[in-house]
Amino acid sequence: MNIALIDDIPEERGRLRKILTEYAGIHRLEISLQEFSCAEDFLADYRPLKYTIIFMDIYMEGMSGIEAAQKIRETDEDTILVFLTTSDDHRAEAFRCHAYDYLRKTSKPDLINETMDHILRLHTKQDGDRFSFTCDRQEYSILYADLLYLQAEGNYLMVAGSGGEEWKVRMKFSDAEDILLKDSRFLTMIRGLIVNLDYVIRISRDTCLLQNGMTLPIHTRKSREIEQIWRNYNFSKLRREALIRGGRI
Repeated sequence: MNIALIDDIPEERGRLRKILTEYAGIHRLEISLQEFSCAEDFLADYRPLKYTIIFMDIYMEGMSGIEAAQKIRETDEDTILVFLTTSDDHRAEAFRCHAYDYLRKTSKPDLINETMDHILRLHTKQDGDRFSFTCDRQEYSILYADLLYLQAEGNYLMVAGSGGEEWKVRMKFSDAEDILLKDSRFLTMIRGLIVNLDYVIRISRDTCLLQNGMTLPIHTRKSREIEQIWRNYNFSKLRREALIRGGRI
């Protein structure tokens, strides 16, 4: 799990680093912490899906945490944002940036640990299912969360992973549909193409844009229906996250 800590006060980064390191040790969780002293340095390093969680101070020299979050959300809808601040003044703005939580810097470690518990519970629930197949006589079992799209190619199925991996699999497209469409994050965009909605950032009349910049075709006559399904899915996902964290924002 990659975690970014952005705060212009070294002592605050050190406090949070200590809390998260101790949490990871207790829960046997592998984490990688990357620290930044300003939002500008973070955005220069940032790319979509690089971090699972971003802990962001709001009041910083230069660009504020809210401004940085708005930049992040232009290309990444899924990275978990947790704001850290000395004031409650920006809760509404944080909500508009789809923040997962909004914590006071004076919060006790237990509250940060509770937030981590909720995040882990959410990811465990979402990431448990796997898609299994054989490619070049080797067995694969890929987490649903790591599937980008699946596309029919004659008698084969091209399975694309979120990290750029590709597998050419001897499998009927209809068999993949029977398996994956039971999960709400997958949708058939056009005959022979299933896309993971978690990676879609925009839908137009005849294409969908993915977080990695790739565009894929959609059924033109069903574009409005597909876009509404995508929007409903995102709304439902936000609602589930709010329920899991207890509606603290």
